Parts: sequence; C-alpha cells; structure tokens
Amino acid sequence: MVLLLPQEKSVTKTYCLTTLCCIGLSVLSATASADEVRFDGQNVMRGELKHLDRGQLYFKTPGTDTISIEWAHVDRVSSSKTFEIEFDNGDIMLGVVEPTESPSQLSIRNYAGARLAALSSVVRLTEIDEKVRDRFDGTASAGLNLTQQNSYESYNLGLDLTYNTLKYVSSLDLSSNINRSDDTATSEQSSLQIKSSRIWKKRRYTGGLLSFSRNQDLGIDLRSSLGITVGKTLRHTNSQIFNVEGGLLFTKEEIAGSSDSENSREAYLGAHYEWFTFDEPNIDLTTELVVIPSLTQSGRVRGSFNLTLKWEIVNDLYWRISYQQNADSDPPGESSANSDYNLFTGLAYDL
Repeated sequence: MVLLLPQEKSVTKTYCLTTLCCIGLSVLSATASADEVRFDGQNVMRGELKHLDRGQLYFKTPGTDTISIEWAHVDRVSSSKTFEIEFDNGDIMLGVVEPTESPSQLSIRNYAGARLAALSSVVRLTEIDEKVRDRFDGTASAGLNLTQQNSYESYNLGLDLTYNTLKYVSSLDLSSNINRSDDTATSEQSSLQIKSSRIWKKRRYTGGLLSFSRNQDLGIDLRSSLGITVGKTLRHTNSQIFNVEGGLLFTKEEIAGSSDSENSREAYLGAHYEWFTFDEPNIDLTTELVVIPSLTQSGRVRGSFNLTLKWEIVNDLYWRISYQQNADSDPPGESSANSDYNLFTGLAYDL
C-alpha cells in the first residue's frame, strides 16, 4: 500500500497522524542502529543520513564532515529518522527508511505498513527534523578579466542560495558585472532576486518574488519588481529538473540620467532547466528563459536568457562560464540599447 499525501479535507489530521507515527517508529529504531549506506556493492558507511537532492546523497560519519555520494551508486540505505520521500512520478510519502536485503530497493515504513520502492525512482529525501543549517545550499562565484589594450577591466560576482523545508523553497540570487576601459564609460549590470514558493501536490507551486536590478546599457538606474507566480515541475529526476511558471509583476523603473520613473503592470513567463552529471567529469548545466510582456505599455516586451556551465576541478570547486543576455523592445531613455549581453568565466565554490 502506498501512502500519498491526502487529497481530502482531512489532509492536516492524516498528515499529523502519519508524522507522529513515523516519529514513534524512528524513536524505537534509533537505539537499534545508526544510519547506514552501502554503495558500489561493497563500501559500507555508518553515521547520519542528511538528505538526498539533485542526485546526491549527503551523509556524515563520526570521522568525516558531511560528504556526498552519487545516488546512482547507492544500492542500500537505512535510517532511524523520519523522512519525506519524493518519487520521480511526483508522489510523496512519509516514513522511516528501514534496512532491507532487497538489492537496489528502499524499504519505507509508516503507520500504513511497509513499502518497497526502487532506489532509482527516489529523487528527494528530506528529514522531518532537519537542522536549519542543513537546509541551506548555495554557490559563490567570482571572475576577473584584464587586458592591457585600452586598460579593459571586467569583474563579476555571484551568490546563489537556496533554503528548503518540507513545503517551502526559498532562494536568493545575486549577481554583479562591472566593465570599464579607457575608451568607454563604466557600465554596470546588477541584480538581486528573492523568491519563495509553497509546494503543492502534483508538483505544482505558488509563490512570490521580489527583485531589484540595474542596467545602465538599457537605461535603467533601478528597476524594482514585486510579483506573484504559479508554476509546475514538469520533470524531476536524479539528473534533470525542468520547471515552468507564470505570474503577474508590479514594476517601478527609475530612468538612468533622469529623475523620472515609470510604474507598470507586467505578465511573467519563465522556464528553468537543470542538467547535472556526477561521472567524470562532474558537470552542472543551468539555463533560464524569462519573457515579460507589459500590460501597461502596449507592444513592449522585455526578457532575459541565462546559461551557466560548471565543471568541477576539485571537490566543490568549479570552473564556471556564464552567458547572460537582456533585451527590451522599448527601453526607457533616448539613447538606450535594445539589448546587451555578458560572457564571463571564473571560479565557483559550492557552499
């Protein structure tokens, strides 16, 4: 029998009952054994199972810090703790991960009984009582390009943080690119975006976003946007994630070189795709396309495209190349460009 999160009005009561029963099971089993993982058919580690996300199982032993193991190499895992378990078909259930002799199977027990599931079908494990610091994930990046001709200088900094709970996902994305040379004026493209989403059944989600950006080439001294979004995860496996979303934005633009500002309402359409592999070489590819038609100014459409490739050099340290393009069919300001792009490389470190 498969226990899925209930669809009816009794969802809160059933969810709480499931959680309490699973916690009871975990307390009883905690004294029996530590968490255990076996991978590549022979390597066994005992310690503390943290979580599974994006094809990586995070595990901590008494003699090591938290390490990651590629999920495709794991053939047995057990834990005394209660987890929320998500499958590649979108189903979610709560339970204690019990030891099993069945190869490449996960044994999940809750008040409804036990269920065996293929390890390859599991895409996320989130501990019910996971510590706050373990819910954070992120990457910091930096790059520098200097040329003697025209004394050209280019700097870029980036920070991506994600915070996950059982029902909410929040993120912070910060980037700043500065270009200067003897022949041209200094140009700056900076952005800060904060998003938070509530996860619903069938991989649907609703949320809000707050963003601030500056792009002098497009005539924007400061653009502030506040919006609501709805979306759906169309694909989530241990090597790919694909989301689509739409929404409504309320935007204020402060024009570069002027005291004028403009307020507008805009539609929001976005698609986000991630592909990652952990075989040699370890590669992480992320791309995002956003289209924003104005609902206030007829005919105006702006958008952005981002493509980032990370290639692991040593543990958690990556070489990173990013391409960013922004476009606006009717930018403010008389001499503003309709589009601009940035291509930069640098180093990135997984936090």
